[in-house]
Amino acid sequence: MAAAGPRILWVNLSTGRSWEEGLDPALWRLYLGGRGLGSYLARRHLRPDVAPLGERNPLFFLTGPLTGTVAPVGSKFVVVTRSPATEGFLDSYASGALAVELRQCGYDGLAVVGRAAAPSWLEVADGGVKLHAASELWGLDALEADARVRELVAGGLGPGEPAGCGVLAIGPAGENLVSFAGINSDQGRQAGRGGAGAVMGAKRLKAIAVRGTGPVPAEDPRGILELAREHNLKLAESPLGKARSRFGTPLTLDITNRAGMLPTRNFSSGVFPEAQGELDSVGVERRTVASRSCFGCGVACSKVTRFAGSGMEPLLAVEGPEYETLGMLGSNLGIASLPFVMRANHLCDRLGLDTISTGAVVGFAMECAERGLLGGEWAQEAPRFGDEAGALRLIEDIAFRRGLGGLLARGVRAAAQVVGQGSDRFAMHSKGLEFPAYEPRAAFGAALAYAVSPRGACHRRAWPPAREVLGGVPPFTVEGKAQLVKEMYDENCVLHSLLVCDFPFKFIPLTLQDYARYVELALGQAVTLEDFSRLADRVETCIRLVNLALGLGREQDTLPARTLEEPLPEGPPAGKILGREGLDRMLDEYYALRGWDREGRPRPETLQRLGLEDEGGPDGGDQIVGR
Repeated sequence: MAAAGPRILWVNLSTGRSWEEGLDPALWRLYLGGRGLGSYLARRHLRPDVAPLGERNPLFFLTGPLTGTVAPVGSKFVVVTRSPATEGFLDSYASGALAVELRQCGYDGLAVVGRAAAPSWLEVADGGVKLHAASELWGLDALEADARVRELVAGGLGPGEPAGCGVLAIGPAGENLVSFAGINSDQGRQAGRGGAGAVMGAKRLKAIAVRGTGPVPAEDPRGILELAREHNLKLAESPLGKARSRFGTPLTLDITNRAGMLPTRNFSSGVFPEAQGELDSVGVERRTVASRSCFGCGVACSKVTRFAGSGMEPLLAVEGPEYETLGMLGSNLGIASLPFVMRANHLCDRLGLDTISTGAVVGFAMECAERGLLGGEWAQEAPRFGDEAGALRLIEDIAFRRGLGGLLARGVRAAAQVVGQGSDRFAMHSKGLEFPAYEPRAAFGAALAYAVSPRGACHRRAWPPAREVLGGVPPFTVEGKAQLVKEMYDENCVLHSLLVCDFPFKFIPLTLQDYARYVELALGQAVTLEDFSRLADRVETCIRLVNLALGLGREQDTLPARTLEEPLPEGPPAGKILGREGLDRMLDEYYALRGWDREGRPRPETLQRLGLEDEGGPDGGDQIVGR
């Protein structure tokens, strides 16, 4: 028996109304869930006059067909909306109980539109939807708000009712509409990239709690359990899995530092020798006191670190820092202190800031200060590379939009436009989304992956260093990189539409054929690798149509001058230059592989092949917000 179509719970904050939408069962085959379903919904509901911080911009919290099952890491969700950082399509991912609880309520997604008249928080449970006043929560940091919402949910339960729930919350950065404000999930997880927390803040929505008690639908749950047992046994024997379980993502810093790929002092170098033994796998392991695992995962790659401060400074325990945070708040700021990175990590989590973009904008400000490009009070406020106390002050100023922090809260692209004086050359972003912690001059495939990513500079859609640094593919050439990036994009597109973490996929390791089997057991529909390939083309082309409608085309598929024109000074990439011609060649080849023209517009025959020509344009949410 085939599964029913995806079910979306809609909530209109402007009117207080909620309703259910049952979608066509064919969408499972065409889009699965997660990113795929998000592309379909974005094409229906986004258009240029839907402002990122306007009431008609929908916030979609989407799960996948394996969410809540025991398939490896079935606890991820994606937030899809129009980004205040790029003004284009945004998909931002996190793990947490909310994804599982939502499916236990009988829904595959939650859609929030409108704007509450006053600060509010949303409670979703088996019995319905409640919108609560959040005046006592507004102004709390994200971790405090999470804890308080759990208390409020527990206090409203009857005798014997289970108290568990999934909670999302924003901090002051979201309330103050910082363009890279994130959404915290269950204290230690974040949907950080692209400013979804600012969209939530613009809706005056402080938190969401979801509590479900029903079963997660699956055609053959016993079959899923047996297959998961087989894969968990495989994980126990995997050398890569064991290494990732021991060290977590900080192990990546060992790789990038050797490869000259570790962002250092605002991407002016890719090598930071001071990181050895302090910010790398060895340094983080020294301060690790526990490991945490996402629901359904045996890798347990999240490390809890702790250090005891001196004097009046209290003991600090942090889930993390992850590799991205170590790179962007450590080497990128010229700081080789793990306790500092832990403090900055914890501060960003409480304030509700994306650690990647925060590290990028602070690094940009430091370089501007070093070059003497900031005048007046900004010159006095801006820290220099290596200034720990100054960096912490600036991070807090960003969240509250004070002084120089108010400028940086707009993101590095907007800040460079104000500073001028050629600072756009080293404003490290694509489409307005700041670079993650991989120097693309150390692997030219990574440069293409950043440039064509629809949400802006992104390492999650494809990680070419897996082949260019670790797999023997020559890193300093454009030859074959378009094909490599497309293959990796397509693979991750499937995983992110299934809404499963790609770490177990790589470290057990699993194959897409394994996940095709999981899909059949979950939905009762046979899926082939050819179906997955066509799905990836459909989803990425659908997202391209959304971005084109929002004004993002080939002109935006580019990189800063530092990346294209300036060679790195040291390490394996020293002296290598990608050049604009190299990027243009890779773009031409990538577009052709996708069936798009030289401007990156999908060709009519491509739309017909993928069944995208008849889906119609967006409705902009006019009728939805008016409900």
